[in-house]
Amino acid sequence: MEDDTPVFSSLGEEVNYWKEKAAEYKEGQDNVQSQFDEFVEDSKELEAELESQLEQAEKKISDLSKIKQSFELENDKLKDRLLATTNEFSFTVSSLQDEVSEYSGKISDLQKYVRELEHNNDNLERGNRAMMCSLEDFEKKLNEAIEKNALLENEVEDKAGLQDMVQRLKDESRDLHTELSTIRRKSFNKKPSDLDLQSGSPGPESALTHHLRKPPSRMDSSMESQYPHQPKYQPST
Repeated sequence: MEDDTPVFSSLGEEVNYWKEKAAEYKEGQDNVQSQFDEFVEDSKELEAELESQLEQAEKKISDLSKIKQSFELENDKLKDRLLATTNEFSFTVSSLQDEVSEYSGKISDLQKYVRELEHNNDNLERGNRAMMCSLEDFEKKLNEAIEKNALLENEVEDKAGLQDMVQRLKDESRDLHTELSTIRRKSFNKKPSDLDLQSGSPGPESALTHHLRKPPSRMDSSMESQYPHQPKYQPST
């Protein structure tokens, strides 16, 4: 460092020079002291402010730590719940996959069953159409059979009337034979001429002829109307 000290011509000049330098240094020192005092004051204020901020920060850190701990606890609970839910979900998914596989098999079986039902339905429809045709033929034949049955019933009624007439004729014939036998037995005991003269009654042949010439009964008229072409019995005179 170069020495800037001037060369003095006298002692007074040198003293004055150093006094001026001392005054300058003193002024500089006072300025530095003032700045230092100001800096110290500012530092104290800053320190107090920083301490306050530090306390606030520490309190905030403490609060955040508590919050962090609560979040960690909540996170642990959520992890446990997530793990349990994941396990349950995995089990549910596995069960659903099994059910889907089972239902897929059932659907396949049902589709096969539906196809079989459709095939059977087609067969049933063809059989039904054939049965309807057969039923129509059967109804036609049944109607024809009913008509024939009605005709047969009429014929049966006619035959029943004939049987009644035949039975009546048999009864009348039996009565006539009985009456004729009675008349003949009586005629053996008496002569025919005496019997005719005494009683004035007709002989056996005339009584039979009189019975056969009786007017026709209602049954005879009905039978004659139903069977007009049947031969009628004509007694000989």
